[in-house]
Amino acid sequence: MKKIVLTPIIICLILLIPADIYASAKDRDAVILKRLVEMINETRSKGRACRNRIYRPSVPLKWDERLARAARIHASDMAERNMLSHKGGDRSDPGERIRASGYRWRAYGENIGEGYLKPEEILSAWLRSEGHCENIMNPLFRDVGAALAKKSGKTYWVLVLGTPSD
Repeated sequence: MKKIVLTPIIICLILLIPADIYASAKDRDAVILKRLVEMINETRSKGRACRNRIYRPSVPLKWDERLARAARIHASDMAERNMLSHKGGDRSDPGERIRASGYRWRAYGENIGEGYLKPEEILSAWLRSEGHCENIMNPLFRDVGAALAKKSGKTYWVLVLGTPSD
């Protein structure tokens, strides 16, 4: 039977490895998406202009796992197809995907993006786009889910906003 002996140098090197190296990609993505929603809520709390329309400060969006599921499915689909589109590979539209996730909506919005590496970058791009900015600032929306998917060096982002039908 062979014995494995770890020298003090190897043990010290192991202990010096940052803990986040061991974090899964899913955990890192969750932190990124949490930050994205925090920044969106900061933006909503201040109000802003989306081109010619002024939005007053609005209530924060609440995370909804059903909307996040719809966002994950669509982000993964876009990454697999290497295509940025509101239409899914199965020809589904956002409303159909949201309903299939179990969220009964009265109103919804979907923002998509590709190529941005950080949540600050995608949010900045959405806020420069009139329609995307209006989705983010729309006081009718109460719930939010988000996802990102990476493939072949590209990052695909999906933000789904909703108002339940109650």
